[in-house]
Amino acid sequence: MDETSLRALLERALVPEPPIGPVADNSLRAGIKLRRRRRMRAAAGGAAAIAVIAVAIPVVTGALGHTAARRSGTTAQAETVYVMHNAGWFMTPISTITNTAGKRIRVAKGAMAIAITPDGKTIYVANWRADTVTPITTATNTAGKPIRAGKAPIWIAITPNGQTAYVSNWASNTVTPITTATNTPGKPIRAGPHPGMIAITANGKTAYVVDEADHPGWGTVTPIATATNTPGKPIKVGSVPRAIAMTPDGKTAYVISGDDTSTPITTATNTPGTPIKVGRWPQAIAITPDGKTAYVANTNSGTVTPITTATNRAGKPIRVADGPGMIAIAITRDGKTVYVVSGTAGTLTPIATATNTPGKPIKAGKHPFALVIAPDSHDAGHH
Repeated sequence: MDETSLRALLERALVPEPPIGPVADNSLRAGIKLRRRRRMRAAAGGAAAIAVIAVAIPVVTGALGHTAARRSGTTAQAETVYVMHNAGWFMTPISTITNTAGKRIRVAKGAMAIAITPDGKTIYVANWRADTVTPITTATNTAGKPIRAGKAPIWIAITPNGQTAYVSNWASNTVTPITTATNTPGKPIRAGPHPGMIAITANGKTAYVVDEADHPGWGTVTPIATATNTPGKPIKVGSVPRAIAMTPDGKTAYVISGDDTSTPITTATNTPGTPIKVGRWPQAIAITPDGKTAYVANTNSGTVTPITTATNRAGKPIRVADGPGMIAIAITRDGKTVYVVSGTAGTLTPIATATNTPGKPIKAGKHPFALVIAPDSHDAGHH
């Protein structure tokens, strides 16, 4: 593909900013330029990431940083992978048993990220152009009344008890807590520059927010005490951090950064460890329910890097057929399958964790860029 075609694709992937006043407008323009630079770097490396933003939802039931209940027995249970698209603004439900797509669910223009409550009953969608969050009932796949958030909400994480959703607002440098029982937003929490992805510890006591400011050689993560919604001292990580995932025991958070590394953070002391080298231009990370392996999707190299968490050593990269443009990743509740989204190819590729072998890519529609996995109907009540 020539440079002109790549530029055209990348421009279509960027969402126009809403008319929201000079301060927020300038922030959004800066954000768009930031993401344009990132996409062009990826394109220069041979892959055009056709996505608004790289998001990752680890271990099932959505909320970054906590693990769903283990499956009983060894028989596989049906789950649904909800894949978000920014071409036409919709979600596609895909069965993990049949690998077939269901009826599309319409979402708002500017939908940016999705998370699901631990009981699987409600999906929350961040709408960055509308400064809102939309709840969707999975039993009927219908949207509820939008909830007001801060400027340009781009990420959501839900506490393990399902009581609070935390929304990062990229343009207002805040995080908005939402009480899920009433869908009421609380007082905004001050975060670092351009807060992005969020991970929450297993005990629900701390939310870790990635600060996305695009300064080479600089990157931090801000811890927030959920009991008081108070931000703590920023933690130094790799250059230009993008995504974060939490081990099921809540003891370690893994942050991937633009310098092609993943930095482990010991949550007991908020101390960063030695960065782990992964593939080129990592965009998403997920951790298996047993906490033994972290999987990192690398956009430019078309690979997924497995990391053994006991030793923090990277394993042999897994080559994915539709790998270029990989931007999101999720893992089933039994930990047997990793699903990776390619925004460029419009596919969802399953990877068997027992052998780290990729399966046949599943067509997911144009420009997918986010996903979350929900339990089946007898667990969550959705169809």
